[in-house]
Amino acid sequence: MSGNSGFICAMTLRYTIGTMWISRWLRLRFGKTLRRTGRVFACLALLLWAPACARQDKVGREAIVVAVIAPFSGDFEPWGAAVRNGVILAADGWNQQGGVLGRPVQVLLKDGRCDYNVARQVTTEAIKEGAQFIIGEVCSVASEGVAQVTTDMKVLQIAPTSVDPETTLKNDGNVRPLVFRIPFLDVDQGIVAAHLALETLRADTAAILYAENSEYGLTLADAFEKTFTDGDGEILVRKTYNQDAEEYFDVLSEVRDANPDILYLPGYFNVMNRLVAQARRFGMFQTIIGSDGWDSPDLDFAVTDGSYFTTHYFSGEPRPEVKAWTQLYTARHQVEPDAVATLSYDAVNILFAAVTAAGTLEPFAVADVLETATFEAVSGQLTFDKYHNPTKGVLVVRVFNGRVIYVDRLMP
Repeated sequence: MSGNSGFICAMTLRYTIGTMWISRWLRLRFGKTLRRTGRVFACLALLLWAPACARQDKVGREAIVVAVIAPFSGDFEPWGAAVRNGVILAADGWNQQGGVLGRPVQVLLKDGRCDYNVARQVTTEAIKEGAQFIIGEVCSVASEGVAQVTTDMKVLQIAPTSVDPETTLKNDGNVRPLVFRIPFLDVDQGIVAAHLALETLRADTAAILYAENSEYGLTLADAFEKTFTDGDGEILVRKTYNQDAEEYFDVLSEVRDANPDILYLPGYFNVMNRLVAQARRFGMFQTIIGSDGWDSPDLDFAVTDGSYFTTHYFSGEPRPEVKAWTQLYTARHQVEPDAVATLSYDAVNILFAAVTAAGTLEPFAVADVLETATFEAVSGQLTFDKYHNPTKGVLVVRVFNGRVIYVDRLMP
């Protein structure tokens, strides 16, 4: 910090009592301040990118290689670009501060294409080429392929966007010791949506509509219904719809007749633009709650005005980490970061904060730190549970007067 406006304190680690070897390192590094506060601030550099193209820098220090497995071609290429942008900005920050454990960080990009087999192949290649850590993949099916390889080859992996609960688990249900994820699970946002309905909107009754044959919609609907009914709410209608249909009046008529207080619509923005428009034309003016699939600049703000939805990141959240990150990313790319870029940025910063605290690149030692620390990341404060899923708040935002506004961050 020291008056240098190019840096912000982007991450906090709190350590549990009894983790003596970590505490000893922290005491040596930070002295009496740590004993008074019980925490250490890892201030991450947020400066412009200085490319690291060689395995060693010009003074001969061996680089730490992080492989990024993401879709850099094909239909999902925009997601891969966002991952790349977030990872590189994070790596730049560490390199501007002298690297990690005194060594520069090198980013190795591998095109996983959101494909299970391709992701397995390029992950194996990356590790054979010297990658010590893996960030990826984006799609859950590809993340599973990556996780199988990293588990077999004993390399630590952080999935920046995969929300499939199976990503961090072996076939027997036990946790993969070296696989972690950054985003909250879908069940968490379903729970938060129900709390919002019960506690903020004071709803007594609800209806749920979600796409048929959608694991995403089913998971959210189940989580919402359980939490809402446990809170003495009543589900009047629960129906599925064909998301490829042009009209939804048949399913909407049942909801209109039941007249619930709120309508829960977990789904994707392109369907919501049609579905919500038809609900309003059909005389249904209940408050609507959506999910992170709504989070898109292509969401019709006029149609969805007044609706709420849950999401992973919002640039208008009033926290200094969010403001600094948004300014940094916008200065580089002339557009605000999305959730994918933000979660990828957090993945790298969390990884290297843990490496720094561990004082080693040994993957199991780094995993031990990840399992015991609390991180103040751009996407929110988090700890990892026993299944290596983050325990973190879920953002709630609202469409209002042609824009999205911040509402709250709620714990599931």
